[in-house]
Amino acid sequence: MTKISQFLQDDASKKSKEPTISRRSAIAGAAAITLTVKGAEAGAPDDPIFPVLETFRLAQQALTEALKAADLPTEQWQTRAYIEAQNIQKDAYSFFKKAQLDLLTTRPTTRAGLASLLIRLGQPTHTDQPNGEPGLLVEALCWHDEPTREAACRVLNRLGSLVLTIT
Repeated sequence: MTKISQFLQDDASKKSKEPTISRRSAIAGAAAITLTVKGAEAGAPDDPIFPVLETFRLAQQALTEALKAADLPTEQWQTRAYIEAQNIQKDAYSFFKKAQLDLLTTRPTTRAGLASLLIRLGQPTHTDQPNGEPGLLVEALCWHDEPTREAACRVLNRLGSLVLTIT
C-alpha cells in the first residue's frame, strides 16, 4: 500500500487541470453533497458508509492515474519506467478492488448514507467513462472477481431491507 499512498500524494500535487463534468454528473454530485451535508448535520458522521465512499473515490482516482501513467508507447515497454508503471497499476487495481468490495458490503446506518450509496452505485465506475455507460453496480455484476460479483448480487436486497429499518 505504500506505493498507492505515494501515488495519491504525487497525484494531489499534479492536480492542475479541471476535469470536464457532465450535467448529469454535476446534478448527482450536488445531490450527494447535499445529502452528505444534511446527514452530517443530523449526526450522520457515525455512518460507516461515508469513509468507504471517500476511500472508493481515492481508489478510483489512483486507478485512473495509474492507467494513464502505464499508457506508454511500445518502444518504451522494456524500460524501467514502464515496469514501475505496471507495478503501480497492479497495486492500484488491488486497492480499487478492495475499495469496491468494501463499498458493496458496508451497510449504511442513516438515510443520508443510504441515499449517498444508492447515488454512487448508479454512477460510472471510472471517472473518465462517458455518460450512458453502465454504472458501478452493473459493472460489479460483470466482474470476474467472485467476491465482488457475489456482493453486487446481494447489495440491492440488503439495501431494500435497510430502507425499512433505518429511522
